[in-house]
Amino acid sequence: MKKRRTAAVVLAACFVFTIGTRAQNAGFAEVLKKNRGIISVQDGKLAGPGAEVLRTALAEAQFVALGEDHGIRQIPEFAAALCAELAPHGFHHMALEIGTYAAPELEKMARSADGAKQLAEFERKYPETIAFYNWQEEFRMLEKCESAASPGHMTIWGLDQEFMGATGFLADRILGTNPGPEAKAAVETLLKESGEARAAAVQSGNPGDLFMMTAKQEELDQVRELLKKQGKPEAQKLFEAWLLSREIYQKNMSGDYYQSNRQRALLMKKNFSEPFAASSQSNGVLPKVFFKFGAYHMFRGINPLHSSELGNLIGEAAEANQFKSVHILIAGVKGEQLHFAGIGKPPEAAPLDLAGDKDSPFLFFKPLFDALAENSWTLYDFRALRDGFSKYGKIDPELERVIFGYDFVVFIPDPKASHVIH
Repeated sequence: MKKRRTAAVVLAACFVFTIGTRAQNAGFAEVLKKNRGIISVQDGKLAGPGAEVLRTALAEAQFVALGEDHGIRQIPEFAAALCAELAPHGFHHMALEIGTYAAPELEKMARSADGAKQLAEFERKYPETIAFYNWQEEFRMLEKCESAASPGHMTIWGLDQEFMGATGFLADRILGTNPGPEAKAAVETLLKESGEARAAAVQSGNPGDLFMMTAKQEELDQVRELLKKQGKPEAQKLFEAWLLSREIYQKNMSGDYYQSNRQRALLMKKNFSEPFAASSQSNGVLPKVFFKFGAYHMFRGINPLHSSELGNLIGEAAEANQFKSVHILIAGVKGEQLHFAGIGKPPEAAPLDLAGDKDSPFLFFKPLFDALAENSWTLYDFRALRDGFSKYGKIDPELERVIFGYDFVVFIPDPKASHVIH
């Protein structure tokens, strides 16, 4: 959950806040204790007093947004338990922080008996194409969510840009549309150059050496024109998705973080709005959707990056249509977390201590850390804190942002690092 500047981890979208150290009054501490509850996952189900509070809110929801810190193995267990709660209420759509074109591949795997094996093979062929769900616990969650949706299916919508290593995957998809001879040759050249760039990136460990970042714009412009002349619309769309991902990454890597984040946020909103509208029009029923993204993306209102993102869109859409969205933040407190270690290198477990690290950017959570249930997961219900909020006195503005941006927060006292699929 530390702030990182590389293109690889900006997609992880871990939430990072500026700290203001202001004292909250005793009345605030008391209301926190009154609105907390123990929650756990037992045999794949939500359990404990906190679960009952959350369960009541979920039953009324059209959208459920889970904002997470990535790389913690207990979080997909919690997400799978949410699927078990939501499926009986008609939730058969999951929106994930993966590329639009990668999503159908992942959906097929989640529905297959040997899906984990298929995913491992996909990873070997197309590394750095699927973010997060090449981790064991995350993929197991997808399988459980698919099972919960039975006898129907769980449809997966990928709302993010394509991941940084997706060149080979997208190029093969373009070639599969049978473009004309010159366009085909040009795409095959890109595919060859992509392999060479990845070999260099493996040597350096630097995602900036991947072809998505190093490709020459003049060559890409030529391929685009050839596909317009000799390619089908699907091939053109695939290449435009690649170019857009490249643009977002390059802005980030050049230090233009705000514009990169805003462009990415707008893309996520577009990638949600289009299938949501199409699904609604096909049968006249608004789909109920479970979202699982990094915590920045699921905020109502303006997030800590000064951006209104997907979470705000679905919150506003719910209000405009007179239904409800439920926003849940989940994070670990002290333990370990899986971190990116470089291109071609397996992610590594790293220490995590939000409450105890003197340099932690999450010290504004201190009132919540102080009131945690001992040796248990703790759920805080923020909804009761909002009316008359000013009576609590000086509240850190970043904590205030979270209280109004999320309905619930769940803290895991002993986070453990996720495992990579092999």
